[in-house]
This record gives sequence, C-alpha cells and structure tokens, in this order.
Amino acid sequence: MTNILAIDSSSIVTTVAVLNEEKLLAEYIENDKQNHSEKMMLVIQKVLEDLGMTADDLDVIAVAKGPGSFTGIRIGMACAQGVAHALNKPMVGVNTLDGLAYNLMHSRDLICPVINAQRQELYTSLYCFKDDKLERLWDYRLIKADKLAQELFDLNQKLIVLGDGMPILQQALEKNQLSHGNIVFAHPVFSMPRASSIAAAALQEYSQGKAQDCFNIKPFYIRKSNAEEKWEGRHGAKS
Repeated sequence: MTNILAIDSSSIVTTVAVLNEEKLLAEYIENDKQNHSEKMMLVIQKVLEDLGMTADDLDVIAVAKGPGSFTGIRIGMACAQGVAHALNKPMVGVNTLDGLAYNLMHSRDLICPVINAQRQELYTSLYCFKDDKLERLWDYRLIKADKLAQELFDLNQKLIVLGDGMPILQQALEKNQLSHGNIVFAHPVFSMPRASSIAAAALQEYSQGKAQDCFNIKPFYIRKSNAEEKWEGRHGAKS
C-alpha cells in the first residue's frame, strides 16, 4: 500500500491530505488567511497524529508546484522538499491546474480550471477524462480573461469552470455579452484547491514511475514575479 502525503499552499487555501490506493485517509482544508508558513508543518503533524501514523509510514510526498501565489508555492515546495529530504522519500510535483481538474474526477464534460493571475489575467488549461485518465487538451496558459471568455464561447461545448478565477471569467463573459449556456460554473466547494486531488494525481504519476528526487522538483510559475518584472524594467531582461 502506497501512502502519499500531499500539500497544496498555492492559493489562500492551506490543505494537507494522506491518501493511498484504497481510500482518502484524511484531509485538512482551511480556506481563510494565507499564513501557510505559520501552520503547514503543524497541520502535517496534526494529520499524522490523528491517523495514528508516523512520518515513517509515508511512501511519497506530493506538492502543488504552481501556478498560483508565488509566496504560497515557495512555502509549499520548501515544506514538501524538507519532509521528503529528511525522510529520504521520493516526491511528485503536481501542476495546480491538474489538481483542480482532479476535483471533478470522471466528469463527462470538458473541465476548465482558472486561477486568478491578477491584472484581469488567468492561469488556465482545458481537460477531459478519458478511460478514467485525465487528458490535458491545451498547454498551460496565462491569458487575458476577455480572450479566454471568447475562446470558451467559441468551443460551443458543455464545460465546467472551477477555481478562484471564476468571478473574473464570469465578468468577462457578461462584459462581452457572451451567452454561457454551455459554460457551467462549479459550486465553490469543488472550486478550491484540495490536497486530496493533488494526492490522486500524484498517485497516478507514481504508479507510472514518475516520482523524482525532491531537489529535482521545481516550481511552475508561468509568469515572472512582480519583483522580477520591476527589476527587468529598470535593468533590462536577462539574456
């Protein structure tokens, strides 16, 4: 039995889960203040204690590697890498958009996760489940909300949108007078990041031999941070 500890702090949500092939053993979700650095290790300890498990019972460490909050991603990555390194366990990095798509596992409709990237932009991709496996139909993208609204409207297929970027996309559809009869917005319960979904995606990766050494897992930002953009604005882009 493979026990996976999964961590996601890529948004305002702090979430930790332990999952194996048979069931979700435990999951912690707090959708409130973004103080991941203060609580993540305490949450991990509490989840393991409640399960009567120790760190030695874990086989794989999984983490949401982005896109999302730059600070949140860094905290989650550092925490997961620290645990994996201390325990000498393999690690799986899961794209946050993939994790959101797993919230709607086995849906028959197209799935479009959207993450608020600020500046009226969204991180997104498009997915479907085929033969019980998640398939990504688009590259990972950073896109203006207006442009994404038009593209989804032009698909003319039923799809489900989820993620904290939903209000921005809804506004874009309304502003551009695009009817969204085929576009369904998921209930907020299914729209927040969940460590159980990160764990489910990681279990699939692990079963295919795709786990890595913890220090080979890198954050996936898509966009440069504000600090990097300001630096390049003053000094020019790095060659």
